[in-house]
Amino acid sequence: MKKAAIFNYGRLYNENLLKMELKDCDIILCADGGGNYAYDLGIIPHFLIGDFDSVDNKILSYYQKLGVKIIKYPVEKDYTDTELCINKAIELGAQKICLIGGIGGRIDHTLANIHLLNFILEKGVFGYIVTDEFYIYLCKDYISIEGKIGDIVSLLPINGDAKGLFSNGLKYELNNTDLCFGRALGISNVMTKERCNIKVSKGRVLVLKKI
Repeated sequence: MKKAAIFNYGRLYNENLLKMELKDCDIILCADGGGNYAYDLGIIPHFLIGDFDSVDNKILSYYQKLGVKIIKYPVEKDYTDTELCINKAIELGAQKICLIGGIGGRIDHTLANIHLLNFILEKGVFGYIVTDEFYIYLCKDYISIEGKIGDIVSLLPINGDAKGLFSNGLKYELNNTDLCFGRALGISNVMTKERCNIKVSKGRVLVLKKI
């Protein structure tokens, strides 16, 4: 399964977590200011994409000299830089996309990046966000998550109610349970095994596993 990692403007400070995510990557892309982050880590991406209003010009020139593929878009456009990177990753055949950072700071960008998980899902690709505190997934049918006993897992319905949820490996088992949009019933469940499985009969849920 071809995997792509996309560096956003937000950063991870857990270097071991970052190394784990990058070790099996086939494609590395930077969304504009994500190039600053990759540069600081000594990482050479395959693509740097965006309107370049936040990447340092010296870093941009550095990557150009190294042969990194630079794709520039106008500032006034219908896509965020992260979405442009997602489109490129899918175009290149990625079947798994990891969004690194992109959570925190501006709340509008945070929410937009979470919503992009739905865009990735609609393309038939497995996508997720990794931060220092959480893995964030979007499930519409079934998802299986690895972790440690005691890890916190929260489920939040998105874009309406989620109905007919079933689970195993969680302290508070779901047995044909409905989660209503706008309610917080699914917060702070706990893993009782090193893997939990969640099935959704109708609707979609954000699955957040605390690191």
